Parts: sequence; C-alpha cells; structure tokens
Amino acid sequence: MCIQREKGFSLVEVLVVIALIGIMLGIGGPAVISRMSHIKFTRAVRDVATELNAARLKAIAESKPMQVAFSGATYRLRECNSAPCADDEWTDYPSRGARDLGTGASITAPGSAFTVAFFANGTATATVICIRNTSDAGDQMRISVTGTTGLVKVTTGCTT
Repeated sequence: MCIQREKGFSLVEVLVVIALIGIMLGIGGPAVISRMSHIKFTRAVRDVATELNAARLKAIAESKPMQVAFSGATYRLRECNSAPCADDEWTDYPSRGARDLGTGASITAPGSAFTVAFFANGTATATVICIRNTSDAGDQMRISVTGTTGLVKVTTGCTT
C-alpha cells in the first residue's frame, strides 16, 4: 500500500508565517510612519529651494529682477518689468501661481511675510530661511541665499 502525500502548507505553517508578518509590521510600521513626516518635510524644503533657483535663473535669462514672495504658508514667483521695482510694481509671473508650503512645514525665520529678490547680474537679496517640521520640532532645515552670487543652498539644522 502506497501513502500519498498532499501538496501544500499545513495550517500550523501558515499561522506561523502570519504571526511573523504581524510581528514585523508591529515593529517596523511605526518607524516607517514616523519617517513619512520627514520625507514630506524635506520635499517641501526642496520645492522652496527649487522655486528660488527658478527665480534666479529667470532673472538672468530674462534680464529683469525676479522675486519669490512668501506670505504665511504660501509663496509665489513675481517679476518686475520697470526699474526701480517699487513694492507695487511686482506682478505674479504668468505661468506660475501661488504655491503652498504644505502641511508639516512652517517657516520660522525671517518672518511670516518676506521676499527674496534675484537680479539680472546674478546677485540676490542675502537671506536665510529656516523651515521647521511641525511634526518634529528638532527637524529643521535652512535655505541660504548668498547675496553676491545668488547661490541657493539647503542644509540641515537651523540657528536663527
């Protein structure tokens, strides 16, 4: 008499695998979730730095002053078509609207409303922008704009 073997997994083996998956999710899940706020935060900082770089490049390419105007949690690219560019002579750049900083990030310095201007010769308004992760007060990043070159640099940490 020949004994036939059934193919497949036993109930005990399946339950052990399910238990192991549950343990791994219980340990690893919170770590992944806590990193999500940092990922969203760094994306918001990177978006601001990209907008600043776009303003710099447009100022040089179009030979006219450009600025990024910050107001609360929004920022917008603006242009000036007539010198000397008084406050009321700046207009929103046609192809770009207001952009939102996003949830999870807030600007702590230099204030709630400020502008960073870029000029046709490559110079800029020297500015340090500190942005804080609202989910983790210790998670801060700094965007530095060099006045003489208009260089935009992002670093971690921020001292105001």
